Amino acid sequence: MRRIVFVCHELIGEAQRAADALAGLDNVELRVEEHRSGFSPTREADLIVTATELLLEEVALANEALGLKAMSADTVRRALDKRSLKRVLREAGIPVAGGARGACIVKPLRGGGGLGTRRAPTAHAPEDMLAEELLEGDEIAIDTITIGDEPRFHSVCCYRPSILTALENPAIQWTCIMPRDLAPYRDFIEQGLQAVRALKVGNAMTHMEGFVRKGRLLGFTDATLRPAGARIAPMLAYAYDIDPYRAWARAVVDGAFDGPWERKYAVGTIFLRGNGRGTIEQLHGIDQVRERLRSVIVEARLPRIGAPAAATYTGDGFITVRHAETAAVEEALAFIAATVRIDNSGLDQRIDFKPAWDAIPAERGEP
Repeated sequence: MRRIVFVCHELIGEAQRAADALAGLDNVELRVEEHRSGFSPTREADLIVTATELLLEEVALANEALGLKAMSADTVRRALDKRSLKRVLREAGIPVAGGARGACIVKPLRGGGGLGTRRAPTAHAPEDMLAEELLEGDEIAIDTITIGDEPRFHSVCCYRPSILTALENPAIQWTCIMPRDLAPYRDFIEQGLQAVRALKVGNAMTHMEGFVRKGRLLGFTDATLRPAGARIAPMLAYAYDIDPYRAWARAVVDGAFDGPWERKYAVGTIFLRGNGRGTIEQLHGIDQVRERLRSVIVEARLPRIGAPAAATYTGDGFITVRHAETAAVEEALAFIAATVRIDNSGLDQRIDFKPAWDAIPAERGEP
């Protein structure tokens, strides 16, 4: 039996799914450590793993201390430290966001999820922050599974609008879309795969974000070495009819990939966010959404009346839709954005979000 230690902040949500996937591998004896403060490696482990970005380096150091074959701390720093990431990709001839000139953004050197990222009037930033060029275009991400440094699988998702725009406009119902046809993103994919090869991540699942304008890559901005957040891993499950957490576990523990997989559907998630701060007081439009889109909705978590309003761009709930045609997914998300409204206490202004897509035609049939 292989003794695997899984480290997480709290065994809920996607951490629970990752732990279940590890436990389902052949010949694995799993122990879970919920790590809130202080993590001590144990010599009873054959491998220590995590799917939490903020624990990746600490877990890598623990594996090194025990002499276990796993992703190194240098590999983690190379990808997660944004200055290191930009240096490695530049050396490989891959575009990245440049130094701050004119309009810029300030972001933490480490960490993801848009936490701490903000627009800045000047290029000055504290030592633990990075000021970089503000790229204007379509924000896109590429997810990969690599075995022995070589990408064996890739997927693309599109953020609408960009994460920074969502952070600055809390009433926008932010969306993430996985188009079914990846051909229009061929150049972006090729440079993304080159970037992953340059990072030499070994056996891993990666997520990398960048900006594109008129089909041309402006530059990559962020990377991580874990199953992506913002519901991207569950969306992969719906797009391919696979278990992405098992795919992650097979890569990091077994050094294996069970593909290739067929992308059967387009998938999109809309994150439900309200006006104002305080608590959630009212939720409008859900009945209309259920009635019109019941054939394409595959998962939903609705905002809870009386709960504190979330401060993140992933909001207070979500609705995920799936269809064989990308246009149908886009239309469904636009209908939800135009129909659902959340009113929070402490409302100081009402912002009406106009969807980025055209008016919605009649509902399409089931996929």
